[in-house]
Amino acid sequence: MSYFKSLFYNFLAIFFVNQMIPGIEVVHPTKLPNIQGDLLFSLGFGFLLSLIYPLFRLFRSYPDAPKVGVASFCLSFGVYAILNFLPVEIKVTTFSGYFWGSLIVFFNSFLTNTLKCKSSISAPIGREKNFPPE
Repeated sequence: MSYFKSLFYNFLAIFFVNQMIPGIEVVHPTKLPNIQGDLLFSLGFGFLLSLIYPLFRLFRSYPDAPKVGVASFCLSFGVYAILNFLPVEIKVTTFSGYFWGSLIVFFNSFLTNTLKCKSSISAPIGREKNFPPE
């Protein structure tokens, strides 16, 4: 899975979670051609979630499923926890909105980054072919 596919899927998941999940309110929904805070938040947060696998590769760490899962979990639940304090036009009003929104975004991020791990067979730069070590 390429980076742009991952960015697109994360963006769509975040955008639709913010629009559809009860308990997450968009103060001023986007009406094209005006770009409001919900599109910018979805794009920025999707970009952040799409960087999980490339950052593991950059720091020459083997990105396996538990590492990707912990990073995705911390980012998705952490960002939705501080969402009311950020100056965006999205507010989390109930715990169920927080929980289900974060959970759906977490599963999507975990899936896209894990698929990226599975499709990338080559070792990090400077490592041997038999990476990870046995």
